[in-house]
Formats: sequence, C-alpha cells, structure tokens
Amino acid sequence: MKKPFFSKWFVAALFEMAGVRIPLGPGITDEIRPAREERVTLLEGEQLDESNATREEEDEDMDYHAETVLTILKPVALTMIFVVWAVKTIAGGTTDNVQATIAFSEKSDDGGGAVLWKSIANAAIVLAAIFLTTVIFVILYKYRCLKIIYGWLMTSSTVLLGLFGAGLFYALLEAWNVAMDDITFVFLMWNFAIVGVVAIFWHAPTRINQGYLILISGLLAIFFTKLPEWTTLAILVIIALWDLFAVLAPCGPLKMLVETAQQRQEPIPALLYNASVFVMMANPNEEPEEPEPNPKRKGVKLGLGDFIFYSVLIGRAALFDMITVFTSFIGVITGLFLTLLLLAILRKALPALPISIALGITFYLVTSYVLFPFTITLGSQGIFV
Repeated sequence: MKKPFFSKWFVAALFEMAGVRIPLGPGITDEIRPAREERVTLLEGEQLDESNATREEEDEDMDYHAETVLTILKPVALTMIFVVWAVKTIAGGTTDNVQATIAFSEKSDDGGGAVLWKSIANAAIVLAAIFLTTVIFVILYKYRCLKIIYGWLMTSSTVLLGLFGAGLFYALLEAWNVAMDDITFVFLMWNFAIVGVVAIFWHAPTRINQGYLILISGLLAIFFTKLPEWTTLAILVIIALWDLFAVLAPCGPLKMLVETAQQRQEPIPALLYNASVFVMMANPNEEPEEPEPNPKRKGVKLGLGDFIFYSVLIGRAALFDMITVFTSFIGVITGLFLTLLLLAILRKALPALPISIALGITFYLVTSYVLFPFTITLGSQGIFV
C-alpha cells in the first residue's frame, strides 16, 4: 500500500505551529511540543534581551544628554556671572566713553525714530564686519590655509587678552583705588596674555584652558555692554537672525564650513566649546585630553561667540537692575535648554542664539519696562506681595 505524501508527524507539526493540538497517535505531539516550547522560549528571551538593551540605551542617552546640558550650562553661567560682576564692580556701561566707537551716537534728546534708525545702522555695521570676517574665514578653510587661520586666531586672542584685559584690569584698579606703577602693570598684562595664548593653542591643564576661554568671552562681552542700550539690543537681534541664516540656509557660510569639516573628517580650527571636553582645537592632529565616554556619540560644540552674546544681554541687564539680570538669565538658559532639546531630536547643526536671545530680550524688556516700574510703584505705596 502506498504511503500518503504527508505523514502524520508533518500534519501534527503544522497544527501544532497553528496552536491546535490533535491526537494523531501516542506521543506524537508530546515529541513535537518540547521542541516548539524551546524555540518559543528562546525567541521570547531574545526579544526580552533586545527590549532591555533598548531601554538601557535610552537611559544612557538620557543621562548623556543631561550631562551635556550641565557641561554646557556651567561655562555659560560662569561667563555671565563674570560679566555681571565686572560691570557692577567698575560701574561701566555708560555711553559717554564709547560714542567714538559707534558710527551713529545716540543722544539723550533724540526721539524714538532717531534712536531706532541709529541703533539699526550701528547693528548693520557690526553685522557687515561679522559677515566679512566669516566669509574670509570660510575661504581660508576651504583652501586649507590653516597657518593663516591659526595666526589670525592667535593674534586675536593676544589682542583680546592683552588690550581688553588691560582695560578691565585698569578699571578694576580704579574701582578698588589700588596704585600700580606702569612697569608692573605692563609686565603683568604681558605675561597674562602670553600664558593665555599658550594655554589655548598649545598645552595647559584643563582648568586653566577653561578659565582663559571664559575670560576671552567675558572681556569682549564687557566691551559690548558699554554700547548704548538700543544699539546693543539691535545688535543682538540682528546677530541672532544672522546666526539663523548662516547655520540653516543652504548657502549659509557656517553651514558650508561645517559640511566641509565633515567631508574632511577633521575639526574646525576655531574657538569652540566641546560638551565632553572644554578645549581649543588648535592642532587637528592632537588627541583631546579627555576622550568621550562613547566614541559613537559626537560631543556638542558651542562657539565662544554664543557665550559672548549671551553675556552681552546679561551685562546690559546688570546696568539696570538685578531683577532684570535674574529674569534675563532665566530667559537665556531656557532658550539654551530648548536649543539642546531640538539638537537631540533633529541631530543636526543648529544655531544657538535665536531662541535664547529672543527669550532673553523679551524677559529683559518686560522686566525693565513693566515689572520693575510696577514693583517700584507698589513699594512707594507700601504694598508688598
């Protein structure tokens, strides 16, 4: 007798896979079930391992992003605190001693229209200088003129630390009523500038490197706080819009710079803050002092220009009232958090200024022109909330 093409064991196996148990004979399903249960157990174990691995990876990513936020927040906060302290100490920020550096000076008897167009014109001049500098930098980097770039950066850092540092030190000596001869003053500032350039571009302990980068940002921010109020605000608005265009626009110079660096797989030779290591990338072939915990993750980098303009707004607020300082600080930090959140979601280069500057200026104007007068009115009437 010819045997059927499908054996009973094969049919039982098909039904068993479908979840139906049929009694085709003694021991048939009992032989098949252990193998199937073993396969199901292995499959469930693999799925559980994958789920646990995914959950652990998500927890690690959350911890990494939280650590990144804190690592960026610390130097930004220190820079703003340094600027507020310096502005309050030297009582700077008056417009009388800086009108020569502004193309159009704002006068006390100017109307609202005159102040507006003068502030916009001054901001446009600053934007033109930044645009020209950025374009030259991108062209030099595109054609690999790295020696010119590093010489440019070293010269700029020396001028900032030497001249701007000397101006701040002299103002502090006057505020503290401390006498110092010229030879000692020049000797101190010369060594301060040279040590700073060596620490930034060559080798130094991480803390010293951090301190000098914060000082460079703070010194330039203190200079901008001496500009007239509406000129300062106009500069911040225009620079934030420029940052938005330069980073996100297809023809933006900073976008072209980042894409060129990614294609060459090399760091950008600029003053940058790395979320994993606070280091000036002066030598592309030099390894960072502290490796990143996970080589697959790329550290978040923030330009020192962002530090500067954050601190300019806070320094400007320090000339008005400490309440304005606190509210503007909250606005800037909130904007930075939102920017880092978008960075974690979009995973692409984003401008760091627009959100922080928008919130910071909004809080600054509301506090200085609404909240502060309201508080003074309540205090004069003996009403305390």
